[in-house]
Amino acid sequence: MAGHLYRLPGEKGWRVQIDIGVDPGTGRRVRVKLPGRRKAPFPTKREAEHAAAQALLERAASGGVAETRYATVSEFLLQRWLPARRARGLKPTTLSSYEWIIRKHIIPNLGSLKLRDVKPHHVTTMIVSLAAEPGRGGRARSARTLQLIRRVLSMAMADALRWGLLYRNPVTAAEADLPRAGSGRRVPTVWTPEQLGRFLHHVEGDRLYGLWLLAATTGMRRGELCGLEWSDVDFERGRLTVRRNRVMVAGRAQTHAPKTAAGERTISLDTATLGALRARRAQEQADQSVCPPGHWRDNDCVFRDTLGRPIFPESLSKRFRALVHQGGLPPIRLHDIRHSYATAALQAGASIETLSDRLGHSTSAVTRAIYLHPVEELDRQMADSMAELILGRPLRTERHPSGRSGQP
Repeated sequence: MAGHLYRLPGEKGWRVQIDIGVDPGTGRRVRVKLPGRRKAPFPTKREAEHAAAQALLERAASGGVAETRYATVSEFLLQRWLPARRARGLKPTTLSSYEWIIRKHIIPNLGSLKLRDVKPHHVTTMIVSLAAEPGRGGRARSARTLQLIRRVLSMAMADALRWGLLYRNPVTAAEADLPRAGSGRRVPTVWTPEQLGRFLHHVEGDRLYGLWLLAATTGMRRGELCGLEWSDVDFERGRLTVRRNRVMVAGRAQTHAPKTAAGERTISLDTATLGALRARRAQEQADQSVCPPGHWRDNDCVFRDTLGRPIFPESLSKRFRALVHQGGLPPIRLHDIRHSYATAALQAGASIETLSDRLGHSTSAVTRAIYLHPVEELDRQMADSMAELILGRPLRTERHPSGRSGQP
């Protein structure tokens, strides 16, 4: 950093210009003038020199932070940080979730602050306030939402630090004062295998029966079901390959590759599901034959409407909720069919590793973390079974601290 003194024509006092480095957003050098443009100049050269020295010392102490056009937190996040994340090639769904967090939670609380003025206590106040407010439906705001807010803000501030716009990350500095975060994962709501069977029996005449059955027997995600194409299905070998994900981004359906390498996977199918897919193919041919000329949308998607258009993911969720209500079943989300499948698979003796592969999780540790409760219950059952085997007699019926029966 460097500075020099100068005079404007017609002025008696002195002004200062300081060069404080390069703006990482534009690549241009940033120069700060003291005093401000509309303020009177320093009366004497000594006062101007003192002001220049003071400004240089302050910026040196702060790590040479550059003044940029992204003056406020709102401007920095929307005009600098999100575009930089987009340029890194993040998935549209991830960017959409980041933008939602920023606009919904961060900007209303911190958006008007100057970026350089954000202090740890601002972060603490925001998180404590959000934790106390009711979330969706009047319920307490979830630990996962609070964790995501902290994570997005911390990532943004870490980038600002790396780009030379801040001298410290206020989120990291506030960690000791923030409420202790939970695991961030909700306990999955699931149907029992009997309830899952009741649902499939209820929707047996629905034109998307093949999709509902495929969801129940594979645990595929909504986007994976909507993005499935006939070229992905191998009827001879009885399996399919997940290659794409049709998801909602800013209210529009978009098709992308799976988010992780593990998401692209091959899944074996049972004979009943294969039969339902064959029936779906026959139904597609019937739909095309009765479709008015010029209206059929030709594509390779497995699940389409009567005009051949790919299934809209949000419409699929609405259809599911209506069918659940009609069937008199406990209300769950469409994604909870995946959880129901996974829980039933564990109860049937599937290994965590096999289940993780079928679900497309990046590691078996992710599977174990999501399905912690059924895994713990199976572990307790194994403990009792092994004790009975070794002792040669059934265990006395008493209550564990967990609430289930067993040997004291």
